[in-house]
Amino acid sequence: MRIALDAMGGDFAPRETVLGAIQAAEARPDHEIALVGDAAAIEAQFKAAGQSIPSNILIVHASQVIAMDEKPVEAIKKKRDNSILRAVKMVATGEAGVAISAGNTGAMVASAQLSLRPIAGVRRVGIAISAPSANGHCTIMDIGANLNCKPIHLCQYGIMASVYHSAIFQIEKPRVGLLNVGEEETKGGPVVREAAALLAQAPINFVGNAEGRDIFRGQHDVVVCDGFVGNALVKAIEGYGEMLADILRTAIFRDVWGRLSFNLMRPVLLNLERRVDFADYGGGLLLGVDGGIIICHGRSNARAICNAVLKGIAYVRGNVSGSITAALRDSVGMVPTEKE
Repeated sequence: MRIALDAMGGDFAPRETVLGAIQAAEARPDHEIALVGDAAAIEAQFKAAGQSIPSNILIVHASQVIAMDEKPVEAIKKKRDNSILRAVKMVATGEAGVAISAGNTGAMVASAQLSLRPIAGVRRVGIAISAPSANGHCTIMDIGANLNCKPIHLCQYGIMASVYHSAIFQIEKPRVGLLNVGEEETKGGPVVREAAALLAQAPINFVGNAEGRDIFRGQHDVVVCDGFVGNALVKAIEGYGEMLADILRTAIFRDVWGRLSFNLMRPVLLNLERRVDFADYGGGLLLGVDGGIIICHGRSNARAICNAVLKGIAYVRGNVSGSITAALRDSVGMVPTEKE
């Protein structure tokens, strides 16, 4: 299997993307990683790291880069040889199973929609990410691809995210919840209430409404919401986690007793930090297109990039696209497919 990795995308590219690719290549020598971007810049990072290019890493030259602040569609039209589009096209042509980037999210989504076919029956693509929970992981979808969801979109997100969670985390019937302001069926606006009715008919294990706190309690494996709410939620989680880490660090080093006890607490603290660190979860998967697209955090470090590559391998091995196609086919007749 080959993974196409945009080497130029992200706040710390190409250094961290190259280092992440090296880690992934060492962890999975049976797979190939294509680093897409400025060949000279990529080769310079190997030299800076004192590392020869591993046999399972190849460099695919792309002469242009889309910056984080560029308008996605305009940038794609002006820069036809950009590293994001080149990586996505490798998936479209079958040269790679998954494309990964920590660069411009809008450009990644637009490139995928321009280059890849939609999965049959999918009305809107969405981004699914995994967050830590009491029982392991909770998949949240959508976190930013579709800000104005209709009930059918939320229903299909539930189906797609359920398939994804099952394939990645080996859970047979993930418990799917719909994010709402209360657990009662009467809560929420008309879009959410209608979406709940559709999810109840879908071929998934829908367990009803979920409140924000339920994401972490382990009561749901999948939580569905629109992209506006999901994006705000994920960023709030990230900011809150960083604040708690700072508070804990300050409390430990405030006095001599805290500093003396640090070595005893260090293994526990490191485990806690790893559990809530976004780098451990690799990135979000764009679901709804016929091909693997992983969108990483702009601040991704080498560990985050490595984990994104490993997640991409799991995506292909789990046949997520094929399983989503089958699940949507099974939902025909249960879930309405009215035109937009």
